[in-house]
Amino acid sequence: MHFYYNDQLTEEVFLQPSCQGFQYGYGVFETILINNGIPCFVDMHYQRMVKGCYKLGLKLDLDMDKIYSRAIKLVEVLNITHGRLKLICFRDANRDSTLMTLSPYHREASYLEKGISLWISSIKRNPYSPICHIKSLNYMENILAKEEAKEQSYDEALFLNVHNKLCEGAVSNIFWVKDNRIYTPEIESGILAGITRGHIIEICSALKLKLEEGSYELAELLNADEAFVTNSLMGITPVGKVDKIIYNISGYKNTNMIYDAYKKLIDNEIRI
Repeated sequence: MHFYYNDQLTEEVFLQPSCQGFQYGYGVFETILINNGIPCFVDMHYQRMVKGCYKLGLKLDLDMDKIYSRAIKLVEVLNITHGRLKLICFRDANRDSTLMTLSPYHREASYLEKGISLWISSIKRNPYSPICHIKSLNYMENILAKEEAKEQSYDEALFLNVHNKLCEGAVSNIFWVKDNRIYTPEIESGILAGITRGHIIEICSALKLKLEEGSYELAELLNADEAFVTNSLMGITPVGKVDKIIYNISGYKNTNMIYDAYKKLIDNEIRI
C-alpha cells in the first residue's frame, strides 16, 4: 500500500496523538473517480476543497497540477485503473497536512439492474450547521445513517432536515422526476453541493430538460415517476425503492437520457 503524505510517497505514516484531524475530524476530503487510469474532474474537486479549507482555516499545500500528477503516480505504482482516489487535508500536530490514497472501486452491477434502495434515516440534517456544506472529516452522522440503512437491508440512507424537508443521501444527492420535470433539494436545505450534482444541472440545461431546485416534502419523492442518486463514484444510479415505495426503473426515460450524457462526460476525461 503506497500513498502520499504531504510531499512524500510512502507506505506508512505516524500521526501524533495531538493531531486534531485524528482527534476531532478537523479536516476536509474529496473522493475522486479514477476511470481507465484517469482522475475525473480534478479541477472541480480541487475548487471545492479550497473552499472547504478556507472555511476551516486550513492551509492546502497542493495545487491542481500536483493533485493530478500524484494521482497518476499512484495509478502506476498500485496498478489500479478503476478506483477511488481520496484526498484529505487535515489539522496535524504541528502543521496542516495532506494525505492521498487510492483503492480499487467498481460500482455494484445490481444497482443498474434493480436500482438502489433508500432508507429514511432517523437522523435529521441541520441546515444551520456551519459544516453541512463542507465535505468534512467529521462524518459520523453519515456513517451512522448508512449503518442504520444496512441494518434494514437498504443500500443507502436518505436524510430529511430538521424541518422534515428532503435533503440528501448519506453519500449521495437525490433527484426525482414527475411529469417530465426534474427536482432536487436546494443547497439551503442543508446539503453538500455534489460535483456530480452540478454536472446533472448542466446536463439538464443542455438537454432542455426542466429542472427545479427547492424545498420539498418526502411525499413528493414517494409520488415520483423516476428517481436517481448521484455521487462521484456511482455517477448516476437509479433508485428502485424508497422506504416501502417500489419504482419501475424499466420505464426510466429521463434518468437514462441523463445517464448517457453523463457517461460521455466521464469517457471524455483524458490524460493531461
